[in-house]
Amino acid sequence: LQQDALMNYVNDSAPMHFASAVNAPVTAVYCSTIPAFGFGPLSANSHIVEILQPLACRPCGLHGRKACPLAHFNCARKIETAQLIRTLPR
Repeated sequence: LQQDALMNYVNDSAPMHFASAVNAPVTAVYCSTIPAFGFGPLSANSHIVEILQPLACRPCGLHGRKACPLAHFNCARKIETAQLIRTLPR
């Protein structure tokens, strides 16, 4: 399934690593974690999407969080749909 997709949109988790393992197209969306931790996509067609402006509270954990400790979750809410659409093949 992942290999046949135009793009796999995943967070920094197992599906990103599965897509990389089969060299499937993948866009990794980073919210409370950051690519600098070293857990990024490895596929030939891979992209990273994250908020454009820095947040003092980000990263808030090595493995992410289900709830925002500051209750705003701007690391996810401020990601723009256009950022995701730009990663689709043309």
